[in-house]
Amino acid sequence: METSPSDSERAADRRTLTLALTVTMLVQFAQQATRPMASYRALGLDASVEQLGYLAFSFAVLAIAVAIPIGRLVDRRGARLTTVGGIALMGAAAAAHALATDLVTLVAAHTALGLGLIGAVVGLQAIVAHAGPAESADARFGMFGAIISLGQVLGPIVAGGLAELTLALDAAAPADPFGTTPIFVLAGALCTAGALAALGLPRHPGGTRTAVESAAADGTAAEAQPGLGSVLRAPHMGKALWASLVVLSTTDVLTVYLPAIGAERGWTIAFVSILLAVRAAASFAVRIATGPLVRMLGRRPLLVGACGIGATALLLMVPMLPGWVALVLMGITGLVLGIGQPLTMAWVSRSAPDELRATALAVRLTGNRIGQSLIPVAVGTVAALAGSGAVFLVLGVLLLSTSAAVARSNLR
Repeated sequence: METSPSDSERAADRRTLTLALTVTMLVQFAQQATRPMASYRALGLDASVEQLGYLAFSFAVLAIAVAIPIGRLVDRRGARLTTVGGIALMGAAAAAHALATDLVTLVAAHTALGLGLIGAVVGLQAIVAHAGPAESADARFGMFGAIISLGQVLGPIVAGGLAELTLALDAAAPADPFGTTPIFVLAGALCTAGALAALGLPRHPGGTRTAVESAAADGTAAEAQPGLGSVLRAPHMGKALWASLVVLSTTDVLTVYLPAIGAERGWTIAFVSILLAVRAAASFAVRIATGPLVRMLGRRPLLVGACGIGATALLLMVPMLPGWVALVLMGITGLVLGIGQPLTMAWVSRSAPDELRATALAVRLTGNRIGQSLIPVAVGTVAALAGSGAVFLVLGVLLLSTSAAVARSNLR
């Protein structure tokens, strides 16, 4: 039988959540500034649209192998080590982007960036999951998602503005025709600050030691505790993982391919950055309101409707459109994608045993990375054959399939 947390425990949870969100902001700002600029760096190295897909693949591929073991490690040993180590690796990878003068080096740096993000995100998600009661997880993950969106807003805006300034000052190196190097240096500095701040996080997820301490107190062996199988056998877990995979992959594909789409349609770097920022700003706004929206509409109707509306907006972007229409449709897409992340995170977290929350979230992350590895490559292949507008067509169809899957799920 659960007991109500004391005032001191609630205060500790609030402090931990605040610090975790601050660290998340630094990490997401750095990531969201680095990734679109990595695409421009690749374009400056004469990369094709298909090669941009492989760049995205490199970012996500290692997570397929390491996310679940990292989740198990967090459940057993705590979140601080993986969080600090992951952010430090991201900082080194961002600096390596600045030194890349060929596609092989750039892909290697991007792979390291993705690997570092896995360690950071698995740890931070576990901290957020444990920083309060399970029934309020929607609101906590809504705030977590809102902070991610804020990083997605500021990252592209600052990155685009800094790149434009570098070009205006004629300060870009010949090997860097889009002026990306200052962004990578800034991202490395922010990751360094984030790693130092993360040293203040508790060793165990959210400062809650219940799972570890109770096992130690009663002598329960780790092998006797629920394992990965119990996570995978949770009712409708497959649908939850599919919904999460499509929502995140849609966000990822837009981040990777909008520079190429913009170059084909005559959009400036600044306008592409504004499009990304508008999408992220809409996601930020809706995530702040996740708790009230869930109480008003219910989780399943909210997610089903959001995916259907998002699919419509993306399908409307297939043909060439005036800039202001693209901005409106990207804002609608951002609202939709903003709903998906916190709802699927809370769905997966609530479905797992308390002592396996980090593992469950790592399973979700693994599924996301499979999508991030395969979908951009598939989209790039289709775009190479049918033009860049096909990117929106593929993403729209995927969101429609998600809406149908969630409609048949047990999400409440």
